[in-house]
Amino acid sequence: MLEKDLKREKLNVLKVLEEKYGRVSENKIEILNCGRIGNATVFRYRDFQKDLTIKDFSESPWLIKNTFGKLFIKNEVSKMLKLRDNKSVPGGVKRISPYAFAFNYIEGKPLKGIHGKVLDKEFFITLEKNVKRMQDKNIVHLDLRNLGNIIMGKDGYPYIIDFQSAISVKSLPKSLRKILLDSDLSGVCKAWDKKCREELDEGRRKFLEKFNKIRKLWILKGYPLQKLMRKIKNSTLLK
Repeated sequence: MLEKDLKREKLNVLKVLEEKYGRVSENKIEILNCGRIGNATVFRYRDFQKDLTIKDFSESPWLIKNTFGKLFIKNEVSKMLKLRDNKSVPGGVKRISPYAFAFNYIEGKPLKGIHGKVLDKEFFITLEKNVKRMQDKNIVHLDLRNLGNIIMGKDGYPYIIDFQSAISVKSLPKSLRKILLDSDLSGVCKAWDKKCREELDEGRRKFLEKFNKIRKLWILKGYPLQKLMRKIKNSTLLK
C-alpha cells in the first residue's frame, strides 16, 4: 500500500515556506491532516510573525500530484483570490509551489465539532449574506453541506474553508446554475437547523425541505467534483 513520507513532505513545505516568507523553524510546523494518498496533506505553521494553513500534494504519487494535485491547487487559489473581499473567506492566499498553497489560519472550531443547538441566529444570517456575496461573483462552493467546512472563528465570525470543489457557474445553463446556488444555501440552512438555538423560519424551512427532495433525485448529489475525482483517482491507483 502506498504511503506518504510525511517527514520528507514536512521538509518540502518548510523549504518553500522559507523561499516565500523568509526564515522558518522546523519546530513551528504541525500536521493537521495527513490525508489519503490522493489528497493533500494539511499543515499549520505558526511563529511570532505568521500563522498559516498549508495544503500540499508534493508526496502524492507522481501522476496524482501532476494532474489532480496541480488542478486542485490552481482552482482553490483562484477561487479564494476572487473572493478576497469576502470576510468569510480566509485571506493571505498564496501559491507557494506547483503542489502547495498557503492562507491565513483560522482559529476556531468547525460546526461539525460543535454539539447541540448552541449558536446564535446572527451567526447564520452573516454566513448566509456572505454566501450570497460569493454567489454574486458566480462562484459556488459545492461542499457547504459538510459542516466541517464552516468554522466558528475564535472571534465568533463564520468562516468557510476548503474551496477545492468550488466552480464558476457563470456559463452554466440557468436550471443547473440555480440547483448549484441552492445547494450552497441549503448548506447554510442545514447548519442553522442543526446548530442554532432558534428554529429555522418558515421560509427557510420550506426551502430546505424542497431542496432535500430535489437532492434525492439529483444524479450529482453530494459533492460532485470530489466524488468524480475520487473515483478517477481510485481507479488510477488500482491499475
